[in-house]
Amino acid sequence: MSEIENQKATIIEVIPTSEFYFQRGIIAFQKNEMDRAKKYFSRAVTLSKNEEESIFASCQLAICHQHTGDYDESIEILNELIEKNGDIFAEAYYFQANNYAFKDDLEQSLIFVEQYLILDPEGDFVGEASELQETLKMELNDF
Repeated sequence: MSEIENQKATIIEVIPTSEFYFQRGIIAFQKNEMDRAKKYFSRAVTLSKNEEESIFASCQLAICHQHTGDYDESIEILNELIEKNGDIFAEAYYFQANNYAFKDDLEQSLIFVEQYLILDPEGDFVGEASELQETLKMELNDF
């Protein structure tokens, strides 16, 4: 027997979970590999064992679509999140405001950014949301 035949292969068991695919999606996103990130986040959504996992994976998927200019797809995902979980996941309103701003629908963007600021006045994106709100108001001449 050769030396290679005598060596035993090490098999590493991988149990695919939502968290596993979510982490892979984050890595792909950070590397700007959006197509891979979308696949991983989509898989994470389907394997989610609870609402929280599903929300975060769906949101990341929507952000990936936003980064690739697929605003309508991002809007669809975020609309679903807002409809089901908008009161507990206010960030979805901020991300949706960005989608509409990118689509040049400034009125709709303003509605979403203001809703975010109402729901989460001390949230992670308050600074960015306030700047967006100010810019939108100036653009719409609505001081």
